[in-house]
This record gives sequence, structure tokens and C-alpha cells, in this order.
Amino acid sequence: MTAKYHLQAAIAIGVTLAVAASCSPAPPAPPPPVPSAPPPVPPPPPPPEPERDWRDIDYAPGTWVYRDDDRGSVALYGEPDQDALFVVRCNMADRRIYFSRAGRLQGASGTMAFRATHGTKGYAAQNGSSEQPYIVAMTDARDDYLDTLSFSRGRFTVAITGQPLLALPNWPQMIRVFEDCRS
Repeated sequence: MTAKYHLQAAIAIGVTLAVAASCSPAPPAPPPPVPSAPPPVPPPPPPPEPERDWRDIDYAPGTWVYRDDDRGSVALYGEPDQDALFVVRCNMADRRIYFSRAGRLQGASGTMAFRATHGTKGYAAQNGSSEQPYIVAMTDARDDYLDTLSFSRGRFTVAITGQPLLALPNWPQMIRVFEDCRS
């Protein structure tokens, strides 16, 4: 039995080896994917320019001119032979000060904000009704903020959304209009 058993075992081993030899080896595993370079990171945006102190902004080009007319007194700021950039008017009939700045509001109304050495104040503003595009705000001649503008150290600013910031000197022509309206 041993010889027969050995013969069967030898045949079984031979068949197993023949079957194993006839099998093709498994294909080699594909190489791991090479990671692609990450997309380039855009450079960071430049840092915002530091906001300039309102006291360091250059004055708008021009000068103040004072005039009297049939409605009261007016101080106009701008360059000679051009429409005024900014107007301060006293309307004696209602004792009101009207501020007018060249330009147009984007909407029907907005705010005309003033900044002086000792404080800020905003006034309701709207587009003027004249042919020339002006944004108009008004206040009572007794408004204490007019004194704040008068005593500001050399300048004040006018800010209106959608318009460049306007830095103006607070010269006597403008202050005289305030005083005319109070007398």
C-alpha cells in the first residue's frame, strides 16, 4: 500500500505543480499614483492701504469766495471760472444754513457727514433741484455744530456715500455766512 500510496501522492503533487506552472502570474500592481502638484496658491492680496487720517488729506483745489445776494449770504469754494465744488448759503427767510456739494446721490436720499477737530455730525441730504448736480443738506442757523466747524483746527471734511471725501479749509468766508444767518 505504501507504493501505491506514494504513486498517488506523486501524481497529485505533479498535477498540482503542473496546474500551478500553467497559471500566469498575477500582473504586477500598478504603481501608486504620483500625486499631482497642488494648484498654485494665489499670492495674498496686498494689504489695504492704511486709512489716511482726515487731518492729512490734501485740501480740494480752490479757494473760498464770499458774496451777498437777495436771499442772504453765500460762501463758495472752488477754482476760479468753474462751478463751485462746495457752497455754504444762509437763507435769511427761514434762517437756515444750506450746504451744497457738487455731485449726485446714487439714491433719492443720503447723509452729508462732516468731521471737524472736535466731532462729527451727519445731516440728511438729497439731490438738489437745479440744473447743476448738487447734493444739498440744511440745518438751523443756531445749530451748535456750526461752531464746531468754525473752530476746527484749519480744516473739516465732508463725506457723502458715492462721492470722494472732500477736505476744506475753514476760512472766514464760510464762518461769516454762519454769523450772518444768526444776526
